[in-house]
Amino acid sequence: MVRRSRSVLSVCLLVLGLTGCQTLPNPWKDLPPPATVLTSAVPVWERLATRRQELETLRGLARVRLQVATREAALDDTVVVMQRFETIRLEGIGPVGQPLFLLIADAQELALYAPQEGRLLSGAATAENLLRLFGIALTPRSLQYVLAGDVPMPVLPSTGVFAYRARDNLYAWQGQLPGDPLTYRIWFEPYDLQPVRFEMDDLSGRLLLQVRYEGFQPVNGFRIPSRITVDQPRVGRQVVWEYKDVECNTRVMPSLFRMRVPSGTPRTAIEDLLEPEADRLPRIW
Repeated sequence: MVRRSRSVLSVCLLVLGLTGCQTLPNPWKDLPPPATVLTSAVPVWERLATRRQELETLRGLARVRLQVATREAALDDTVVVMQRFETIRLEGIGPVGQPLFLLIADAQELALYAPQEGRLLSGAATAENLLRLFGIALTPRSLQYVLAGDVPMPVLPSTGVFAYRARDNLYAWQGQLPGDPLTYRIWFEPYDLQPVRFEMDDLSGRLLLQVRYEGFQPVNGFRIPSRITVDQPRVGRQVVWEYKDVECNTRVMPSLFRMRVPSGTPRTAIEDLLEPEADRLPRIW
């Protein structure tokens, strides 16, 4: 009886915690429900795990917009190259083809070369350092998952509350990861089980991160969102990533992930930089 009461309570909390989804664009709401409604999240995690194994590389060109308080900036041409969710290369291109910055990161190190400044910034591949440079409070590895239309969770969960919301025609999951006190919520569209929204709360229930995926397009057997919105209320930033072009599992040269700078370029530790203020754009913008 106690176990059943806890189960009912968990489902109620899930419904209460996920009611906000109806206020966001939902192209699946008025479509027919899935032929077979899932009662367990296991097929969802299996689908994501298989997708992660099969997606070896991603290359794309995107327009990226950052909003900080009342200020806004945009990079019209940003090239991204990712390999096996292990390494990432971001390159900003100016309006007349001039290089604005080159950012390369793996699981351990993050480096950014700014030709205008003539120096190389390097440090640990942490969310704090990526926030200082790019305005996104994610680790470089988590950012790769987001840009591929995945959820920023390197380890997929095995427990939590899972339900089909007929009103929204979406699946919803809420739970935690082992040893992680944060609470996560994820919505999935009902046909391909693609994540369409991700949220992360702190210990007090305040929203730390929200990611929305829209405009899915088929790309070489994968479904990639054409528009990705990352809201970070705690640091007062919103980043909108819009793909102009994207390719999956095309050949990528390993040399793309090696930072090459002119001889004698001075180096600065990212950790020595001041954290960006709430109303200031990060340095590369």
